[in-house]
This record gives sequence, C-alpha cells and structure tokens, in this order.
Amino acid sequence: MRILICLALIAVASHSACATTVSFLKNSVYKIDNTNQVAAILNDKVESNTQVGTGAQSMCELSLDDKSITRIGANAVFTFVEQERLVKCDKGTFLVSKDPETETMTITTGSVTAAVNGSTVMFDVTGDATHVAVAETTTGVVVTDKNGKSMTLQSGEGISATPTGMASAAPRSVDVKDLTSSSPLFTEAGLAPLANDALIKGVASAQESAKAAGMSFASEINDVVAGRIDSATALARAGGMDVPGVDIDTAAGAETAASNNNSTPPNTPQPNLQQVPPVNSRPNPFEATPI
Repeated sequence: MRILICLALIAVASHSACATTVSFLKNSVYKIDNTNQVAAILNDKVESNTQVGTGAQSMCELSLDDKSITRIGANAVFTFVEQERLVKCDKGTFLVSKDPETETMTITTGSVTAAVNGSTVMFDVTGDATHVAVAETTTGVVVTDKNGKSMTLQSGEGISATPTGMASAAPRSVDVKDLTSSSPLFTEAGLAPLANDALIKGVASAQESAKAAGMSFASEINDVVAGRIDSATALARAGGMDVPGVDIDTAAGAETAASNNNSTPPNTPQPNLQQVPPVNSRPNPFEATPI
C-alpha cells in the first residue's frame, strides 16, 4: 500500500511540474474544453488538450513551471498537449521561449513541425502557410516540412513554408532588433522580461555591428510577422529572392533602399552568411553560432 501511495504522489508531482498557467492576458482570451467556451482569467490553469484562443487586439501569455513561455497574439488558436510537450498552432502569431536545460517542446502547424529548446522563436500561421523567425538559439531550431525535409535555423534566421514544402532552399535572414521592436508579443506593456532576454539582445547587438559594416538582415519574414505584408506576398518573395553569395556592397545598397520604405523591397538580397561576424546568444559562448 505504501508503495502505491508513493507512486501516486510521484505521478501527481510530475504532472504538476508541467502545469500551464495564464500569466498575462489582454482583452478577449478564452478557453475551449469539451466544446464549452469560457473566458480565461489571470492565473487560470490550462489543462492538457484545452484550446486557448484570442480575439481582436488581444493576447495572452502561458507559463509552464519549467520557465517555458508561450505568448499568443490576436485572433489566434492554440493547444498544448502536456504529455507530449506538443504545441499545436492553428492560426495567428505565437512566441515560444525555452530554457536549454528543459525538455524540448514540439511545435506543429499546418505546414511544419519545429523542435524548440534553448531558443526564442516566433511563428506566424496564416491559412496553410507558416513563417518561422528565430530571435535567439543556443541549440539550433530544427524545422521539418510535410515532405520530411528538415532545416536547422540559427539565431537571426527564419523560413516560410506551406504544405507543399519550404518556400526557399536556404534559411532567410531575420533582423532581430526589428523583430523584437515591431511585435506586441515582445513590446506589450505589462509583460515580464523573457528569461532569454539577454541572449536576444546579444544577437541584436551583433547584427547592429554587422549593419555598421554594410550588412542588411531585414527580409519578408520580418515584414509578415510585423503585419507589414500579407502571407501570400511573403511566400512569393521568399521563393524568388534567394541570392546566395551577396557581397557587402550589394547588401549595403539594399539596406539603404529598405530604409526608405516600411517593408523590405521585393529584391532585397540576403547577406552572405560567410561574411557576417559570428553571433552567439550565449553570454560566454562555448562555440560561435553564425547568424
């Protein structure tokens, strides 16, 4: 009997260790459990397989006991499957921030599956399309499309995909300063700083130094996540503007052109990653992680 009681206590403890709590909300946030829709409130516990949704001009933050954070933007629908460490993003914009010492979290959308650990990643899901932007990572973010093709994204990289596959053959660059300053999932008043905030700032700072040398990191990934262009436009640009091996002078010209417009011009070349100084989101890097 004592053994059974101990096992039961262990099971309860392990279950509560992954409890999901509403740690921030704004405007209309709701939960759907067994088809019943109820308004969410601060400090609500969200059970496994419960859908969480937001209305217009709304957002919420869900915190796990292991310090993992998921933030959900306006008009979004999200489900967390606790036993599988699985996040289902049905529509909307999401931010996932994970400590490297916790279990990997799997993110699924209609077009990709991503393994997130030791990273801060944004997902924009519109219809069948998914746009992924990595603000920082110490482990790499592996994104796999419906065809089984995988791509590992590093800090300051992103990718777009549909159910037919990746929209580009190589990762797209992501301007981390623009990413974090243009999304309410980073800037909304009342949000506590992310545990990985210093790492994000480290990547942004390294990119700013590279910009001073003439590089540009803005791409359609930045624009679609910020709402400056629609998903279809972003996919078209991603598929038609992959230009590997760009020299610094060309990239500098593109940056000047971009500064005259709110969104990235359709012909903005991507930086040659071999010419970019190594960027690592670790404050004391063991190994340089390129952007």
